Amino acid sequence: MKPSITLLASAAALGVGAAQAHFQLLYTPEVMLENPAEIDLKLVFGHPMENGHVMDMGEPVEFFVQFKEEKTDLKDSLKPITWQGPDNTAAAYEASYRIRRNGDYVFVVVPTPYHEESEGVYIQQITKSYVNKGAMPTSWSEPLGLPTEIVPLNKPYQVFAGGTFSGQLLSKGKPAAGVECEIEYINTGIDMETNAFDKAPRGDVPDTAIVAITDANGLFTFGIPAPGVWGFACLGSGPVKEHEGKELSQDAVIWINARALDAGGVAGGARLVAATTEEARRFDQGLSESQRRQVQEALRGIGLYSGSIDGNLGPQTRLALKIVQRTHGLPDTGLVDGGLFETLVSLKGQ
Repeated sequence: MKPSITLLASAAALGVGAAQAHFQLLYTPEVMLENPAEIDLKLVFGHPMENGHVMDMGEPVEFFVQFKEEKTDLKDSLKPITWQGPDNTAAAYEASYRIRRNGDYVFVVVPTPYHEESEGVYIQQITKSYVNKGAMPTSWSEPLGLPTEIVPLNKPYQVFAGGTFSGQLLSKGKPAAGVECEIEYINTGIDMETNAFDKAPRGDVPDTAIVAITDANGLFTFGIPAPGVWGFACLGSGPVKEHEGKELSQDAVIWINARALDAGGVAGGARLVAATTEEARRFDQGLSESQRRQVQEALRGIGLYSGSIDGNLGPQTRLALKIVQRTHGLPDTGLVDGGLFETLVSLKGQ
């Protein structure tokens, strides 16, 4: 399939596939701390985008935290829990960890391979999540020597919606080219006290999977259309291909946190926000409702929009429009004029 849009010069492409993917979660709600704190971590295997079925986890092979050059084994701190999904329960794990010093903490779980009966294969998702204390970066961009891993090229705890996230996929320490990486976000609330997902997803689910393909250097870049917790799973990138006589997909997973950037804190930001609001009404009135729906359909078709096709160009639509504009060298206003409308229509047809 010809990619609809390339996000920067790296090989980030949006492909087709199942919209609901398996993802190993390694979740804690606060990823940037000012003061020493005891953080809670939840290890859950499920379908975060559709907020669907959760699966039983076996006891992890490894669970540790890396701080600078120090690796601390945390496996003995794991406690089995029952996780409540929207329609079933599953075995999961939790742990807590005391963060004291300033810098980057990388939490890693190497789970026991999960047998996916419907596909007749095992899945093992080697997963990383990051927490920073004191706004003092240390080693967030360093590889950990895992069998396969995604090395972030942006601070994974400080990514902004409307910007991009880039990573390099490694397998046995070397760049892995041509690997399909599925992208999802946690599309539901998480109750840390009761160990449960909310009953319903917060937003629409894309019709097909969002996919990036790594380039010759193992690199990919993806435009982050909305704030939230985003996961990247590069499939089958690990060196181990078999488990108990069956195929094994040894995947690399990374979780990042994206937030909105308040332009009011930038010189002239308040003026720009006000001007954008006024201009948005004028530009929107220049399009028919059918044309506004076509804009949303085109953005959904290239994987940058997951909301309703209702002709209401709200904040999520604006962020997606800005990504398209930046990619094509246009001012990133988030407003649809005739030229941008034609660009979107042409992208939809690719």
